Amino acid sequence: MNNRQFLITAMFFLLVITGYNQFVALPRARAAQQAAEQQLKEQAALQERLSERAGAENVSFAQAAPTAKPEELTTLDLPQADVTFSSKGAGIKTFLFKDILGPVDLTPYKGEGYLATLPNVDFTETVRTQDSITFAGQAAPGVSVIKTYQRQGEGLYNVSVTFENHTAQSLKLSDWQFNFGPGLATVKSEMKDNERESKAVYLVQEQGKKNPTLEVFSKNEKQPQLPWKWAGLENRYFLAVLVPQNWTPGKLSTEKVVIGKQKKMWGLSEGDLEGPRLQITVPGEVIEAGSSKSYQSVFYFGPKDYQLFQTPTYAQYHFERSIAFGFFGALGKIARNVLELFYKWTGNYGVAIIMITILLQLILCRFTVMQLKSAAQMKKIQPEVKRIQEKYKSDPAALQRETLALYQKNHVNPLMGCLPLLIQLPIFLALFNALRTSWALHGAKFVWWLTDLSAKDPYYILPILMGGVMFLQQRGNIPPGTDPAQAAMFKYMPLIFTLLFMNFPSGLVLYWLTNSLLTYGVQTFVNKKLVKVQ
Repeated sequence: MNNRQFLITAMFFLLVITGYNQFVALPRARAAQQAAEQQLKEQAALQERLSERAGAENVSFAQAAPTAKPEELTTLDLPQADVTFSSKGAGIKTFLFKDILGPVDLTPYKGEGYLATLPNVDFTETVRTQDSITFAGQAAPGVSVIKTYQRQGEGLYNVSVTFENHTAQSLKLSDWQFNFGPGLATVKSEMKDNERESKAVYLVQEQGKKNPTLEVFSKNEKQPQLPWKWAGLENRYFLAVLVPQNWTPGKLSTEKVVIGKQKKMWGLSEGDLEGPRLQITVPGEVIEAGSSKSYQSVFYFGPKDYQLFQTPTYAQYHFERSIAFGFFGALGKIARNVLELFYKWTGNYGVAIIMITILLQLILCRFTVMQLKSAAQMKKIQPEVKRIQEKYKSDPAALQRETLALYQKNHVNPLMGCLPLLIQLPIFLALFNALRTSWALHGAKFVWWLTDLSAKDPYYILPILMGGVMFLQQRGNIPPGTDPAQAAMFKYMPLIFTLLFMNFPSGLVLYWLTNSLLTYGVQTFVNKKLVKVQ
């Protein structure tokens, strides 16, 4: 290859390399560089957002110092209650329930108030309508909070808490709480037992069960293992609970606090009155710059009205699970429904109680007669039983053999005296619990002096009549030759029942009195029939 050829070849390769670098290698390098720069920008932006969110953990509501601004109260007049709110936390300071017998203050105890949130924040009323009220406050620098109560139905409300982020960065809000309590009051007739009946409760849905389960939350109890559906406070007649709608239920914490003084030991001494206090934690979330986050909840505060809880609006929340029907709950619900049916026919719950007691006696009449016949037959052969016991007292085997022979000879089965009672007992207990927890009996009139079937008889007429009927009934059932200790127990049982029923709701005493009268009538009839047969 001569010099000229070498020079041409070298220039050709130089042109190829230059063209490749200019039109292939450099564009690829620029594209790779741009991709890398874009990735770096995205990583930087992500890191910036993560840094902003991590820094937002310093927005702690619990660390906010309370202001010296005095508390202001504002009242919203609703059909079911006059509700007074506090400017400190925008909680319900007073819930004056418009009861049929007169207003009842269900929140008379000192504290933050029901549904108080961020008690260190001062709220100001901003909007009011006939069924709603809205408050606004400054939760933290650059973060405002808006809280709205909206009435939905009888005792049913929507509670909305909205946080607005006015800063230029995303903020991670700390956890915050809804307060319940301290204590939950009730109607006057129930105040004596209210300390025992007041509890912190929550509802969970267990796997494999059709209906959710009501759990009582105690101070030393572990957190619910399952997500709870609603939580709050209850007593025998009233329920106050929160139902989360668009947020995940958080931790529950409860304690017993002293809410006042009360008479104890029949009024001879004074002691502390305790009531439950419950706090429901709402997990804090990230709020982007210039945006807001709203927490929606349903709140019920009202009586445990079984009929109301069965309507479509309320049935979805299963509030009826708070009503204690006892071990025989299914029977209790049937009894409650039959009672309501009789009330529709008569317009008087006292008459309805008498009717349902008569119905039960008719259903169980056969078993009652079997029991009374067995008791009468046992009474008839009791002298002979006594003679055998004396004759064979040193020979247990012979005593058993001769006693069984006596039973067979007279066609007596000792178990027949117990079996009817075992059949009747679940039904009577179910009706007993249904009447004991029935809000419908509150303020229900019967006759003359009985103006509230959920309260005790003010003159103790029903318990005394009941005790008298039981005395006549027991007197005819004590077999001759009965052991003196057992005979004394039979004699004093009516007195014990009379004293026990003195403070029971008059509706329950009416049921027991009617049942005793009917049983005594059947007993008298059976005894006369047996005398004629003999």
